[in-house]
Amino acid sequence: MTTRTSASALAAAPEHLGLGLPDRVDDFARLLQNPSFSDVRDDGQAWLQRCYAEIVPLVLPAALHSVESGEPLPAECLRALRAVAAGSASDTDVQLSVILRGALPALRVFAAFMHETAPADPRQTVLAMARATRVAHELGSCWVEAWSDARATKGHLVPEPAPASTPTPVPAASVTGPPRASVTALDGGSIELVAADPDLSDAEARMLTLAAYGHSNDHIARATSYSRQAVGWHLSRIMRAWKTPNRTALVALAFVKGVLVARSAPRAPRALPASDQAGTRKSLSQPTSS
Repeated sequence: MTTRTSASALAAAPEHLGLGLPDRVDDFARLLQNPSFSDVRDDGQAWLQRCYAEIVPLVLPAALHSVESGEPLPAECLRALRAVAAGSASDTDVQLSVILRGALPALRVFAAFMHETAPADPRQTVLAMARATRVAHELGSCWVEAWSDARATKGHLVPEPAPASTPTPVPAASVTGPPRASVTALDGGSIELVAADPDLSDAEARMLTLAAYGHSNDHIARATSYSRQAVGWHLSRIMRAWKTPNRTALVALAFVKGVLVARSAPRAPRALPASDQAGTRKSLSQPTSS
């Protein structure tokens, strides 16, 4: 029993990327001092830049370690982030649309890094971007929850969404409705990718997801019942529309845009041992006392 459990745990262990991300903290810190904030409203960029200056030194080492190793963010990192968020509860410059898109500049920096390093194994790019989006989502959720709780305690209202004339952008890590396409789980079965975009057909969403896993056009053609030439045409169309030079850049940008989203893979329900099943059937067959 112990041997089987240990083997199962080992099989499900997160994969270590071997990219040396924790050793690049100083490099990322420099890049994040003044990233492009073009993804957020003009009147929210100065506020977000101040937030980055305060938050990046606190979370960057832990975030890079989490992406490299697949391990969860440490509790002390999240506690420090909550304290910073609570300190912003009285800040009148906070805008909801900026908060929702606050992780995009950091994800663009990470995507550019992955594009330039170009790991030999395409799976490393996919897994690194998948983990990075999950880490960004966890950090963002932690900040918003602590900030919202602190505002409620102090009697402040959460800021209203942007006016109707300026629609609130959709956060990059959100997916609404049923998934458009998904494939085999990553990271010991704990992560799967979902492609969702209103501008992509169901077939294109699945092609993009399969391409993100590094599959060839021949493999994608067999999986989607399209010809190899049709697969190449559809992927090339997306690359032209997004102005990406190659598939590595296409996959990285898909994560940044929120088209590819990493989520926890559903777990199959554990079967009860035969003895437990018999006991359950017996208890269900007995009348309940009034």
